[in-house]
Amino acid sequence: MTDRIPHPNTGAAPYRHFTGLFVRSLLPALLVTCLALFGSLPARALAADAPAPATTTGLSADQARQLISVLSDDAQRQKFLTTLQNLTQAEPQAKHASVIDLARENIALFGDRALQQLHILHQSIIDFGAIAPWVQALVHDPALQARVGHIALRVVIMLVCSYLLFFGVRIILRPLYRRISSMAKKHDHMVFQQEAEKLHKTRAEATEAATDTARTAATHNEQTKEEAAATQASLEDSLRHQGALTQLMLCLRRAPYTLACALLELITICTFPLIALLMGVLDPAPSTEAAHAIWSISWLIGIGLGVWTLVLRIFLAPQTPWLRLSILRDSSSTFIFRYFRQIGVILAWGFSLLAMLHAMAMPMAVSSGLQKLLLLAVHLFLAVMIIRSRKRVQHACQHIGAANRRLQSIMALVSGSWWIVALFFDFALWLVWAADIDGGYQLILQIFVRTLVALVAVRIVSILAYGGLERFMRALDSWNLNEETLFRIRRYYPAATTVIRLVMAVLTILALALAWGAPVYILLGHDTLGPRIFQAALTILVALVIGILAWEVANVTIEHHIRRLGEQDSRDVQIRIARLQTLTPMFRILFLLVLAVIIGLTVLSQLGIDTGPLIASASIFGVALGFGSQKLVQDFISGIFLLLENALTVGDSVTLNGTYGVIERLSLRSVHVRANDGSMNIFSFSSLSQVTNYNRDFSRAMILATVDIDSDTDQVAAILVEIGKEMRNEEAYRDLILADFDLWGVSAIGTSSVSVKGVYPTTNAGRWTVEWEFNRRMKKRFEQAGIQYPRDVVDIQGPALEHFINSRGVPDTTTGQNKA
Repeated sequence: MTDRIPHPNTGAAPYRHFTGLFVRSLLPALLVTCLALFGSLPARALAADAPAPATTTGLSADQARQLISVLSDDAQRQKFLTTLQNLTQAEPQAKHASVIDLARENIALFGDRALQQLHILHQSIIDFGAIAPWVQALVHDPALQARVGHIALRVVIMLVCSYLLFFGVRIILRPLYRRISSMAKKHDHMVFQQEAEKLHKTRAEATEAATDTARTAATHNEQTKEEAAATQASLEDSLRHQGALTQLMLCLRRAPYTLACALLELITICTFPLIALLMGVLDPAPSTEAAHAIWSISWLIGIGLGVWTLVLRIFLAPQTPWLRLSILRDSSSTFIFRYFRQIGVILAWGFSLLAMLHAMAMPMAVSSGLQKLLLLAVHLFLAVMIIRSRKRVQHACQHIGAANRRLQSIMALVSGSWWIVALFFDFALWLVWAADIDGGYQLILQIFVRTLVALVAVRIVSILAYGGLERFMRALDSWNLNEETLFRIRRYYPAATTVIRLVMAVLTILALALAWGAPVYILLGHDTLGPRIFQAALTILVALVIGILAWEVANVTIEHHIRRLGEQDSRDVQIRIARLQTLTPMFRILFLLVLAVIIGLTVLSQLGIDTGPLIASASIFGVALGFGSQKLVQDFISGIFLLLENALTVGDSVTLNGTYGVIERLSLRSVHVRANDGSMNIFSFSSLSQVTNYNRDFSRAMILATVDIDSDTDQVAAILVEIGKEMRNEEAYRDLILADFDLWGVSAIGTSSVSVKGVYPTTNAGRWTVEWEFNRRMKKRFEQAGIQYPRDVVDIQGPALEHFINSRGVPDTTTGQNKA
């Protein structure tokens, strides 16, 4: 089961999203907060490293005389006034520094402050300045060397003897320990089986009772289905409670065996103070320092670490769960035991080493610094434990949330953010103790409360922001907008969500910085980086929003106009639609280029970059580019005029420079024509010397009848008119023909032929269909009427003529005989 909270789009932001936002904002906020935390260091440390204030004195007699001489001389006084005016003019110029310069200055300032506070922190917490004299004395002082050797020898003997006796006693007591453990295991298994049988029997009875209740309710109608469900739920709750009570009783029954094993462990632990006592009695050369070191180590390592480990084994027992006095699972017990035992080992051996070094005349300042480092290592180990236990706590919170729906939201928040709070308290407690901050623990509590208030405030703002965005998106459905406009608006929903997320991240950082007492005034004061960044970001955001609105309004307006024209069924309207569709891509490219230039210049100007030289350089570059690409500019300008004159449109049948085809694509500088053979012909606009468009207004099917010179032209004309009337009345060609057949008459007379010509007004799409059908019918009618076509006269020259003479037997003009 996954714990999910209603999305902010439905009125509440998900805790997991908010927690992730908090985590991503934590590290920058910690960096900002370092100044506040370090600023709370002891006053003595600050005073020790603070530079001595400069002593201010009045003007001396020589300086006063020099000033009088400057003011008395007109030239010197004018120079002095000019210097003062330059200084007053330089201050406003500094206030108008760019955002980049302000950011660089603030980063440098923050770095200097951070290094200074880190230096103070280093001197306040760890000061190893006294270790060098001690090492030098250890190298050159024989008495100190003898003292160190005396203590080290006895400590080594004490540890060796203690561990030998410890393991010896453990080996002796191991059979008894194993026997008690085996008895506890058998008893635990028997009790578990008995309790499991009782629980299984109780569950069976509860199930049977619930079934009987349901049957009774269905038979007598005395209970409703809701009452039966409530009865079943109460039974399940009682069974769960009974299971937890059974586990608790099982742990109490383990207590005698666990305490018996603990007593055996306690006997082995007592070997350390026993050896220390024997060494104090049998030592031939006893000393107070050696005795102090031996007893400290015996109590810390033997008693302290031993009792700590014994307590952990009593309640956790990772390898012997039948001796465990807790209801934790094996994996959880192993995890907790391993980390807490390691913490005990670090503390015991660390403080033992510090006690031994103290007995060896280690300076107190060095011992104090090592003690702080030791506890820092413990806190780091705790931090690792906290981080590695996130999944376990998250699983437990999910289980609790699944069991109780009311706690689901709270458990989701806890599972995502508890480890951050734990890490904060972990390092904050060490810092307060190590730096000896006055009122530090109260400061930690105040910071924690302020953090909660800041997170709640940011949480409310996020709910309002996401909820307002979602309500706006839902309100679009009631605005009676078309699908295309709704799609365009909803397309920016992810971008708006991203912007809100970034704004919430910045607000979270600022809220945490204010809650933690960071010097936010460095960034948000008057004439600082914060207001400039806010002003620049707001200006850039407004420019982007205006640009996007202008882009979308232009596109929606064009598409709405095309859609409105498409509702009209007219030839002129269709031509206008095709023209708009052709010009729209070019318009979009030009408009997008203009918007990109304007927004880009706005962004650069807000970042403090002078756009004047850029505009001048762009102008010079544009002129140079114009000279170098005259052909490209000529193509572009020619294409603009051709498209504005509606000379070419996608889908037109045209003849360009003698090539016939259909226009498939128009770009900024060329036209793509698909010829009848399938080839793609690309012409630049400037190369078009002749443009023939067959798709403008109407077309004409040209009818030409060329017959033998002896044919009757009146009969030919009558046949052409008759064919025209037939086709005009047929349904297949009625919509393609615009008017009656127009007979022009005899158009040409040759030596062996005569031509009769006429035209048939048609639509652009029906020209070739009508002309080809007319020619087909004309040929058949001429064959039926006996009208002959003229014989073709072929002009043959060269080798073809010789071949023709040889094959036909044409007489030779020189001899008068056939060549064949």
